[in-house]
Amino acid sequence: MPFVQANSHRLNYADSHPTGPPTPTGLTFIFIHGLGSSQNYYYPVIPHLTESHRCITIDTYGAARSTYTNDAVTIPSIADDVIGVLDALQVPEAIVVGHSMGGLVVTELGARYPNRLLGVVAIGPTHPSELLVAVMSKRAITVEAAGMEPMADTIPSGAVGSRSTPLQKAFIRELILGQDPKGYAALCRAIASAQPADYAAITAPFLLIAGEEDKSASMEGCEHIFERVSSKQKSFEVLKGVGHWHCVEAADEVGALIANFAKVVSA
Repeated sequence: MPFVQANSHRLNYADSHPTGPPTPTGLTFIFIHGLGSSQNYYYPVIPHLTESHRCITIDTYGAARSTYTNDAVTIPSIADDVIGVLDALQVPEAIVVGHSMGGLVVTELGARYPNRLLGVVAIGPTHPSELLVAVMSKRAITVEAAGMEPMADTIPSGAVGSRSTPLQKAFIRELILGQDPKGYAALCRAIASAQPADYAAITAPFLLIAGEEDKSASMEGCEHIFERVSSKQKSFEVLKGVGHWHCVEAADEVGALIANFAKVVSA
């Protein structure tokens, strides 16, 4: 498995085209997953892009195969790691794609690193709130006491929409069980302590993809983010019958939306 050094963290990653995009008009994407997930969350979507574009996926520090080593984790530190990956792989600019917790990260990147971004795709981005603090704080305590099984036994059914299938729920369960409880708890606390990004500072082309039945990233929160982003090119797409695991529940739709966004960015 390949690893890349990003700041002080050794991160597992995959790179579809290490020498650069496969076509002259191709772009580079970097994907940031959500809580309890991994780079594999995006694998149903990536085939929609790799014919023309370079796709880099990472396991964020403390998740999946990126070992947790007891460092403090914050949303800004994850954003800095993403820039560290781009630096290590000598990528000057990229489209950043983030789901859920990763949505917090890509809005942070959009506000702080505009010169490194070709575009921002936020999939079910969470907006900091008192409810989010309470939920994440409770989860951290639960997994530290009982491991990942309580999350694996509830999230695959509770966080998806009416279109989801048993196979999709099984994949989500496997993603969750692949987490280190200590790393998961640290990421829960990173979300609980998160502050809203300066949405108005985001000027790169912006795509927000929401799930119609998403209980974790509410439509109200997604609309709040979208309305405040300053991008001249921005789009809000809602997936019918989809909950919070968009790339698993509606991979072809998400892939098509991101592929079309790439055409807008490169136009």
